[in-house]
Amino acid sequence: MTTETFQGYIVDLACLRRYPHAELLNRARRHTVECAMMGHCVESGYALVGNEGGLFLLDTGATPLVLAALSRTARREGVALQSRRELQDGEMKTVGIDLL
Repeated sequence: MTTETFQGYIVDLACLRRYPHAELLNRARRHTVECAMMGHCVESGYALVGNEGGLFLLDTGATPLVLAALSRTARREGVALQSRRELQDGEMKTVGIDLL
C-alpha cells in the first residue's frame, strides 16, 4: 500500500491565497485556530506549510480531520499537523491528521 506523510502548519486556503509566497511560512506560524475554524475558511479547505516553505494542499476528505485536530489543541496559533494519505481506489486520500 502506498502511504505518504506530510507535516506543516495548517492554513485555510481562503487566507493562504492572500499571502505573498515569500511570507507563507511566517504567516502560517501565526495563523490562528479561530480563523481556521470560521465558516468561509472551513469551506475553502486547508493546506500545510512546511518549515522549508513548501506547500501541500489537503484533499476535501481532510477537512473534518483537521477540524477535529484543531478542536483538541490548546494552541491559539501556529498549529503544526501531520497528514497521512493512502492510495485508495486509485487516488491518494487523507486517512489521518495528527497534532505535532
